[in-house]
Amino acid sequence: MATISERNAKRMEEKLKQSILTSYLIGAPIGILTVIATIWIPLLLTGEGLLTMVIIGTYGISTIGLVVAFLNALWIGGKLAYKNIKNGKSLLLTSFKYSTVVNLIIWTTFCLIVGLTVAEEKFLMMIPPIIAFVVCTVLTTFSIGLLISYMIKRINNKPTEIKNTVANTV
Repeated sequence: MATISERNAKRMEEKLKQSILTSYLIGAPIGILTVIATIWIPLLLTGEGLLTMVIIGTYGISTIGLVVAFLNALWIGGKLAYKNIKNGKSLLLTSFKYSTVVNLIIWTTFCLIVGLTVAEEKFLMMIPPIIAFVVCTVLTTFSIGLLISYMIKRINNKPTEIKNTVANTV
């Protein structure tokens, strides 16, 4: 027979898993499509593939690292958002923290790979990812991060069923 605190712990663990899953279900498709769009938009706009080839040639390996880091960052971000919502933090603050952590992880990974793979002009190669970090953090705080935080808040505020307890038999 499980005690009430054990059942509450299981419910909290289930809500954490749902929060992380929400982070993946919303964040992964949007993030991966954004990466693909960033690579292919120059080709679609100009009709020439030279700029796309430059992007892939310059940042190809770093982009792969960014995607792998992104999948890990969504897990960390989902866990962080769950804890912030559970502790009563505001939706906007939760979104800001979520977006900052996810973007910090992915763009730091990107910069580290650039630093390890580029032989010349490392500083100049770091400028676009640093700008991207700032822009992405601001944009995702008020869009995707806010949506994910809102959905996690809904998951955490959902009433839980009471089964086989004293309250149910009275």
